[in-house]
Amino acid sequence: MQWLHLLCLRLLFLGHILNVRGGNNVLDCCLRTSDMPIPRRIVQDYRLQLVQDGCDIPAAVFITTKGKHLCAPLHSPWVIRLQERLDASSAKRGKSRGK
Repeated sequence: MQWLHLLCLRLLFLGHILNVRGGNNVLDCCLRTSDMPIPRRIVQDYRLQLVQDGCDIPAAVFITTKGKHLCAPLHSPWVIRLQERLDASSAKRGKSRGK
């Protein structure tokens, strides 16, 4: 009977560890942003970081051609322009692939 008790304790402990490690699917979050504009030539893509996704601050995360992630303030005019340029470039590539 004691081995059953120990087995239950181990399963409970294991479940707790898996819940703590596996249950948190938060993205790598930016902790701060930079107001310094990022040159278009070094950016290949971007994603949005939102508070409702589990991050502390909203941000635009630009991915460089070398794979670095640069965090920028979501509502800055230069950020919006860069996002629009990336979106337009992506749309053009999508159309040329569809032909």
